Amino acid sequence: MEENVANQIDRSTQIGLISYCGFYCGACPKYIKGDCQGCKGDSPKCAVGYKACKVRPCCIEKGINSCADCDEYTSVKDCKIYNPLMIRFGQFITRTNRRKGIEMIKEKGESEFAKYMIDKNWVTIKLGKQ
Repeated sequence: MEENVANQIDRSTQIGLISYCGFYCGACPKYIKGDCQGCKGDSPKCAVGYKACKVRPCCIEKGINSCADCDEYTSVKDCKIYNPLMIRFGQFITRTNRRKGIEMIKEKGESEFAKYMIDKNWVTIKLGKQ
């Protein structure tokens, strides 16, 4: 029974490390080094390096865990806050796609998304490597 409680706490912590935009902060080098606490807290060490993020305040204002919970758009690709040009350009260069993370959360749930990202040790979905 103790192991089951530990697994529940661990699962809860893992889910808490899913960012508003569909990153998995638990695999981020800044998080691992203790330089960042992810984007969901209130301390100055939250969302380090992403102070210009517009997704975080939008999700906080709407009271949602991530863009996967937003009902304003059918897909996050239609949201101008989620999909600015510079983000799309950066994803093209790095061959990543955070939208795929949001889609996975919608389809399979936060727990499965966190497990997948932990297994891969990825911050965001890498294109061509599923």
